[in-house]
Amino acid sequence: MIFNSLFSYPNELVRQVFNNLCIDKTRLPSSGLTSAGIPSFIGEWVLDKKVPGSGSLTSSELEMLNTFIQKAFPRKNDQEEIKFDLSQGHLRKLIALMQVRVKLKPDGSLDPEPIAQIPILNLENCSIPIDIIEANRMLLKQGVWGKISLSQTHEDRPVEVIDFEPFQCSRVDLDAYARCRSHFTASQWKDLMLCSMGFNPEHAAYNQDAKTWILARLLPLVERNYHIIELAPKGTGKSFVFENISSKVTLVSGGKVTPAQLFINGRTKEVGLLGKHDVVVLDEVQSLTFDNADEIIGPLKNYLASGRYNRSGFADVSSDCSLVMLANIELDSQLRPRNEENLIANLPYFFAETAFLDRLVGIIPGWKIPKFQREATACQVGLKMDFFGEALLAMRSDNRYHNYANRHTSFGDVTIRDQQAILKSASGFLKILYPDLNLTLMDYQRDCLEPARQLRQFIRNSLYSLDDEFRQKSRDIEVKATEKSH
Repeated sequence: MIFNSLFSYPNELVRQVFNNLCIDKTRLPSSGLTSAGIPSFIGEWVLDKKVPGSGSLTSSELEMLNTFIQKAFPRKNDQEEIKFDLSQGHLRKLIALMQVRVKLKPDGSLDPEPIAQIPILNLENCSIPIDIIEANRMLLKQGVWGKISLSQTHEDRPVEVIDFEPFQCSRVDLDAYARCRSHFTASQWKDLMLCSMGFNPEHAAYNQDAKTWILARLLPLVERNYHIIELAPKGTGKSFVFENISSKVTLVSGGKVTPAQLFINGRTKEVGLLGKHDVVVLDEVQSLTFDNADEIIGPLKNYLASGRYNRSGFADVSSDCSLVMLANIELDSQLRPRNEENLIANLPYFFAETAFLDRLVGIIPGWKIPKFQREATACQVGLKMDFFGEALLAMRSDNRYHNYANRHTSFGDVTIRDQQAILKSASGFLKILYPDLNLTLMDYQRDCLEPARQLRQFIRNSLYSLDDEFRQKSRDIEVKATEKSH
């Protein structure tokens, strides 16, 4: 019989409701998989297949797992050994990310024989049967993790993909997922979401405010074209969830970003990251540099506004990819931002262009999230990361949540962009916290609308300090939950 526990994390309830879609989150940290560079959404899949159970791994389980990892997961320095084996006619099986690309012939026509790429082995021209691609069309986008069988049957032929078994959860029954929500209280469900992300919801440092802003990191996954920035001191785990939740989410660490990388490669005609992924994360944007800034900022502003971009000589590319920018911020002795009136003061110059800043949905106040410590790691039963990521991403195209927000939100004197941003964030919080849409107006105001307002208020504050035009309206955004007549 399923029951709700009101006082502690409901481990048994999670197991009863989600069955094989959940996992004891203490398994992964004790496995060594993460330190081997294996993302959580793959690591948890491997654990459940090879050493199912609960609690930290035993010495015999660790030994079994380590043997499997050494055989199945190639490291960078294994490249040449694997290539040598293939050159000698041996079959090699490994677990890795694989992508497929369609080549252009010199005359500009499309080659009917696509090629597979395996980045970890630096193999870029593997032949692959068409039926494998047809069965796994996500290979043509951001790629898919799975068990790959490789062979080179003739020395004058490229390496061939003989077989492929995908690992990622490919389909989620959203109606069933929403029905699961009814077994939990609002507080229990929020804690389940935190735990599934990899955070310990019972850690004393995570008060309700901190939990809200950690969950806000999921908004770009559940909402299409959701563009946001998080400002936080080092060590709050800004990039943690994005690195581990899905191959449909990609993270670009600080340094140089090129137009070819983001938009489209002028030489190969290959679509860039914004056209391939559901979420692109630019980390450490405070140190971001561009070879040719105008070639990036202009198309990027267009993309933030319309969901389309182009480079000269190419047709428009449409995408619903969300863009997340993560930046470090300095705090004062009270752990508040040093320049609270203009939070983007120390970021690259283009953030101060109001036409750019106004196109962002909001700013996540990462300074309100405690530093990530070892004891803050999830140790309860949560959703498996691959299922969790797919469930969130599957909600992107469901308009019921935006319709609910639009029907139950009343605005004061605000701009159209303010309204659109707040409705988008409120819709996202609904998807994360109330996927069954079973809530009261008070729930909506407290858990969805007010956090959405705060996210946008940080943008409004900076715009207010940067440009007189934005002082024509009140500084504070007024918004409330209401029951509008149909």
